[in-house]
Amino acid sequence: MNLPFFVKGTDTSGTVSLRRDNAAGAVKKAKELLEDGSWDIEITSPDGLVYPLAEFEAMQDASSATKH
Repeated sequence: MNLPFFVKGTDTSGTVSLRRDNAAGAVKKAKELLEDGSWDIEITSPDGLVYPLAEFEAMQDASSATKH
């Protein structure tokens, strides 16, 4: 069973929190929110740690670089 990632962002209408099943999906949705004008975008990992988008994306890039 995959534990979910949560993507949170704020825009002029308020705050939205969306669930994604994997890290790649969470980063993709976070970038979409950013492109749509949202701010304060964060990704909560399955272990409950909260990361700003740039930090989470950097961790994912570093993780995939060590796997190659």
